[in-house]
Amino acid sequence: MLFTTILASTLALSMGVSAAPRPAPPADTRYVQLRLWGEPSCSALNQGELGVYGGALNQCQTFNNNTIVKSVRFEAKYSDTCTVALYDDVTCSSSPHEIQLETCLSSDAQYRSYLVQCPGVPV
Repeated sequence: MLFTTILASTLALSMGVSAAPRPAPPADTRYVQLRLWGEPSCSALNQGELGVYGGALNQCQTFNNNTIVKSVRFEAKYSDTCTVALYDDVTCSSSPHEIQLETCLSSDAQYRSYLVQCPGVPV
């Protein structure tokens, strides 16, 4: 009887601990890596790498005003749940263009903002 009580208490305690909310990862955790290009087709005018960190998840972000972005390569993601969408405007509200991992998204127009969402990652 004592063994059953101890076992039941241990199981209840372990279930309670596992059900506790997970703390948010540090804001400097990198979730996505993009490479920006100033011309269509991800082939000319390499603007460099853009790392997206925990502090920027689920929030509309704009590209640097001095950077013309006409194509983006989605190089890496560090959480399986992350998705990336590019936008033609600075408020992430007009014409979302989803980009898949290891692909290039290209346009003759300029991309002005992006949104990285990682469902299940506490922020």
